[in-house]
Amino acid sequence: MLVLRLLFVHCASTTLFQMIQSKVFISDCGEFFDTIATFIQTIAGCVVMIGKTVAQISNGISNPVVAEIIYWLIRILVCGGWLVGAGILLAFIGIKIAGVYKKCCWDMITLLVTIISMEIAIYFGDWIKTRTPINLLFFLLFVQLVYVAIRWYMKGWRDTRSYY
Repeated sequence: MLVLRLLFVHCASTTLFQMIQSKVFISDCGEFFDTIATFIQTIAGCVVMIGKTVAQISNGISNPVVAEIIYWLIRILVCGGWLVGAGILLAFIGIKIAGVYKKCCWDMITLLVTIISMEIAIYFGDWIKTRTPINLLFFLLFVQLVYVAIRWYMKGWRDTRSYY
């Protein structure tokens, strides 16, 4: 068992060091996180505009100080409500995914699949990018998603048939 752990540590460390040296993988990571940041900024801009639009209700109040206070309270409540709702949704999704992952995929096979898929994406990243214009980090996440779905299905199949 100690040999397997040492082998895993060696595989993980060499994969991470190779990942750092791979220009294609690093550029794809940058593109991936830039896309996520742009999406979040777009959604945040829409929420701020919604808050600003809803807060225009305070324009009907004749006292300018009270109108300004009401305007900012409504705007903060709308934006804060969206932020809290998104946080709760993300936490709920994360807890569900972690539960499925822990229930179905908490073993050595998952570690091997993760390391092997990372190594394939890193070592063959140039070749993959010439064949398909797919982001390598998205490719890794997609492989993990497919793997977890297969393991989840297989666990349910075994449980309904009493196979262990």
